[in-house]
Amino acid sequence: MIATESSGERIPAMKYYPWFDWLRLALACVVMLSHEGLIQAWPQAGDFAVQIFFALSGWLIGGILLTLPRNELSRFYFNRALRIWCPYFLALALFIVASLLRDPVTLKWREFVFYKVTFVYNLFGPRQLAEHKSEMPLAGTGNHFWSVNAEEQFYLLAPLFLVLVPKRYGRSVITWIIIAGLTWFSHIYASIAFGVLAAVVGDAYGAFHKHYLVRILAGAVVVGSAIGFIAGVDYDLLAPICAIAVVLLLAINGNQHSVGALAGGMSYPLYLNAWIPVFIVNFVFKRAGLVNPFARHVLVVTFNLALAAFLYWHIDRRLHVTRRRLYTPGRARVVSMVAYGTVAAGVFFALFLYAR
Repeated sequence: MIATESSGERIPAMKYYPWFDWLRLALACVVMLSHEGLIQAWPQAGDFAVQIFFALSGWLIGGILLTLPRNELSRFYFNRALRIWCPYFLALALFIVASLLRDPVTLKWREFVFYKVTFVYNLFGPRQLAEHKSEMPLAGTGNHFWSVNAEEQFYLLAPLFLVLVPKRYGRSVITWIIIAGLTWFSHIYASIAFGVLAAVVGDAYGAFHKHYLVRILAGAVVVGSAIGFIAGVDYDLLAPICAIAVVLLLAINGNQHSVGALAGGMSYPLYLNAWIPVFIVNFVFKRAGLVNPFARHVLVVTFNLALAAFLYWHIDRRLHVTRRRLYTPGRARVVSMVAYGTVAAGVFFALFLYAR
């Protein structure tokens, strides 16, 4: 879900946006607090945080792909796999084990697990939430994995346009205006497309987001969108525009800071594993007969932040530091084939079920 190159090594100030580290952590905390029921005034708060994550991913990954030679594409897939797969499959394995301890293994259960394993849950899972929630693993607790699956599909589709298609078409501002417009009006991951469009415009015309008029406009968009959200204007139309405006406002070059790197790095494991402390604290409170909601919330939030920091420091950070040593062209080609094959298997399986 979270595009980041912020873990484990110093990055030149001209290529780094330190405010994004704090933005990632803030967004992950919003999602966590929304799931905890602590942000009730605006029901879309958690989803809006994900929309900003998407815009951030489109901006950063789009920027990487715009300068990526074709012969480096397999390395891109290899790096993305280490960054996304290892924490994701660890979280998914823990999720499956927890589900096996309390849920019956039915055909529907297997179906939902397969969607998550093959990164297609976002396409076929959430639409069944209302009807089959009780049959989902942990009663739909893992529904948040949909956004990671959407990111994975973006990593597979974006290079087809930005790297493999001839530059005058795949990296054309007009092409991405059309794509962004289509996704915006159809409500299909428009925030990601807007992020890529901004990266394409920056590649074509320079760092436009640094111009004071653009920054004023982006600030006005954020304020205007906030007013629109309050007034009840269509959320799906406003959210992508506001999301990319937030990203552009915080796209300020600077040096990476060690505390900022920790904040940004722990956001992904925080997003993935926030359900674990909830289950543990709820279990302990139930067994101990405790009913203090405030104490429960404090424990859940504290446990979540501590667990996320631990997982980042001992897994994510080490993977980032060692990925150059682990990389070989052969491994990268295998990862590329597995990435496309996994999603294809999930899609074909789902289509087979729907065709029966």
